[in-house]
Amino acid sequence: METYLYGTLFILGLLGGLLSGLVGIGGGIVMFPLLLYVPEALGLIALSVKAAASMTAVQSFFGAVSGVVAHHRHRRVYFPLAIDFGGAMAVTSLIGSILSSTIPEKWILFLFALLAVIAALLMLLQRPEVSASLPEGETYQYSRMRAWILGAVIGCCAGLIGQGGGFLFVPVMMAFLGAPLRLAIGTALAVGVASSAAVVLGRIGTAQIPWLLTAVTVAGGIIGAQVGSEFSQRIPRRILRAILAGVILLTAIKMISGLVA
Repeated sequence: METYLYGTLFILGLLGGLLSGLVGIGGGIVMFPLLLYVPEALGLIALSVKAAASMTAVQSFFGAVSGVVAHHRHRRVYFPLAIDFGGAMAVTSLIGSILSSTIPEKWILFLFALLAVIAALLMLLQRPEVSASLPEGETYQYSRMRAWILGAVIGCCAGLIGQGGGFLFVPVMMAFLGAPLRLAIGTALAVGVASSAAVVLGRIGTAQIPWLLTAVTVAGGIIGAQVGSEFSQRIPRRILRAILAGVILLTAIKMISGLVA
């Protein structure tokens, strides 16, 4: 039974990491429902909402680190934005993560679903970008104050739901900070490193992480993120946007149906 459980978690981590590197969302939007529903459906183990959220936070952190390394090789990470956005997120993510231990699980699920719906709408309503990345020699310009405010708000929510908040980064960077798609994907992963680290620290402090199960999941996530990052450079941006919006929307529908049930 343990062998099947570890094998299942490794495969789930691989899938989450693949998506993380492909569309820059840290994998949490997929990992959370996968960990919550798949092991139980297979008769292996029933993870609690908080255990699944904690495992997802750790996997998102290592998946984001792996993805950043891969995207940086293709010069798709804009570190000034990552520092401004991620710095604000790190502070409020830690606060939200600590507060999460006092919040009922049904409210955590509701917040997760609500954020997923918002992210999907942002992607679906986003106007087509002029370019996928910055033209050679140009510098990306953005509002630092807006980046701080957006980072702080998303960070608090991310800490509460046990995610790095990566599924929100790309839509928000494109819609409110004017980032080109591929630059947003790479930078979102860099931001995910900081925000996920803060969430993980909060979960460690409140003893919510099942370490052995998490380690197996993370191993798959690291490998998957490298593969996904390489594919991300070769897939047309309209397809990347469609994949991201579709995954987020389907996850939101699944979470909402679970709450209604």
